[in-house]
Amino acid sequence: MWASLSISRLRNVWMRGIFKEEYGVEPQDIHWRTGGQEEPGRDERTPLKLGKNIDLQPIAAGKTLNKMLVDGELDAVFSARELSCFVNRAPNVGLMFPNYRKVEMEYYKRSGMFPIMHLIGIRESLAEQYPWLPATVYKAFCQAKKIAINEMKEMAATKITLPWPEASVQDAIQLMGEDFWLYGVAENARDIETLARYSFEQGLATRQLSAEEIFHPSVFEISKV
Repeated sequence: MWASLSISRLRNVWMRGIFKEEYGVEPQDIHWRTGGQEEPGRDERTPLKLGKNIDLQPIAAGKTLNKMLVDGELDAVFSARELSCFVNRAPNVGLMFPNYRKVEMEYYKRSGMFPIMHLIGIRESLAEQYPWLPATVYKAFCQAKKIAINEMKEMAATKITLPWPEASVQDAIQLMGEDFWLYGVAENARDIETLARYSFEQGLATRQLSAEEIFHPSVFEISKV
C-alpha cells in the first residue's frame, strides 16, 4: 500500500497508532510519501529518526498529494485536512471508512479514549513569572467549554447552522457522559500516555515522555485563585 502522511500532525500520529493496534497494519507495511497536499514543494519541518525498515520518501518536485491520489499514484492519504479532490467529489476518491461515525463510536466503547488533538502552550518565562497562570488559563477554558456545550443543547435557537444539533449532543452524552469533551491532564491520562507512546514508537520523539514532563505542575492540582 502506498500512502502519504503529514508527520507533524497529531491526528496522523493517532491514525498510524490505531491502524497498528486495531487493524494490525504496521508502519513498515506501508510505503510512505510526504509532500504538499495542495501545493508542491512543502517539506517536513521536524527531523525524523525512523527505523531502517520504514520506507519514507518525499514526493517528486512539482507534484502534490492531492493530484497523486486522483491519478492513482497513491492508494491513500493520511491528512488533518480534507483534500480538494474529496471536497470536489472526484469519482475515484472516497473515505476509507464511510461509516466512520459508527467505527469511531465502537472504538471509544472499546478503548475509552477520545483522541486528543490540541494543546495550549504558555511561554516558559511567563509560567515562571506567574506560576498560577497555567492553572488559571485551564480553568478559563473549562468555563468557556461549559458555556459552549450548554448553548449547543439549546433547542429554541440553535447556535449551529445544522438541523438537529441538540440530538447529536444528546447522543454524545449518552455514549460519553455529560462532560464528553474532557479537558485536563488527569481527565486525559490514558490518551496522553497513549499519544506519548505512539510518538516514541513512530520516531517522532527520542523517548517516551511522561505527563509530568509535558505539563506545568500547577495544572495537576487546580487551586482557587
